[in-house]
Amino acid sequence: MEINKLREEYVPDLFTLSEFKEIIIKITNESDYNFVIEKELSKIESDSFLKIVKEFKETKKPIAYLINNKYFYNFDFYVNENVLIPRPETELLVDEIMKYDLENKNLFDICCGSGCIGITIKNLNSKVNLLLSDISKEALEVVKINLEKHKQSGQIFCSDFLKIFNQTDIVPDFITINPPYIDNNDSNVGEFVKKYEPHLALYAEDRGLKFYKDLFNQLDYLYSKNKNLVIVCEFGFEQKEELEKIFSSKIVKYNIDFKKDYSSNWRLFIITSKE
Repeated sequence: MEINKLREEYVPDLFTLSEFKEIIIKITNESDYNFVIEKELSKIESDSFLKIVKEFKETKKPIAYLINNKYFYNFDFYVNENVLIPRPETELLVDEIMKYDLENKNLFDICCGSGCIGITIKNLNSKVNLLLSDISKEALEVVKINLEKHKQSGQIFCSDFLKIFNQTDIVPDFITINPPYIDNNDSNVGEFVKKYEPHLALYAEDRGLKFYKDLFNQLDYLYSKNKNLVIVCEFGFEQKEELEKIFSSKIVKYNIDFKKDYSSNWRLFIITSKE
């Protein structure tokens, strides 16, 4: 099977180009699609490809789960159905953190899932001290796989959101958070996202705002630990107005800077202290 002919047959009718490239990289065990674009697949590789095609047609399970792999910030991460599939817009959290001096600083990746945010930052600056936390023990097993895969080190905590800071005396310098933020009654969630991705990491009570309200209530406590703390947090593109209301009483003490994603949707905020 020639890869170019497979691309013509299956893109975009069955797979997106990005999905097709990730499948080919996975089954050929190459680091870059461009290395194999003119290649003809071996019998074993062809069988693997057709097996993925068959399972995808039958189940519509996300490709990342079928091949247990997803690229994030040009790094490949192991994923399974215990963690969310990393999204491109989440890469913006990495961009924001990388603007700072991270040497010997403590970075907490909260609600870390696969660990893609924290491990990516560690890949880009090995001198940062990485700490990863999630409530899901199954997700933390994925984190361990990814730390080993990327030959990185980090402390792992099983903890419920910000309760991690009651479990350790380590002072945070940076906190990244990609919390569950989808309303339980949101009808816009894709059928196969709802079917396959972990609901624990998708949905939040209080119209998806629970974790932001918890963060609001803990701000003074967190900044009592370190007045230079930087918090970078993702949110749903329709939640900006509600978040502004939640944090409105804190704007005297804290800067809250909202930023858009690649599609010009509001996607993350950065909190710093004014003191």
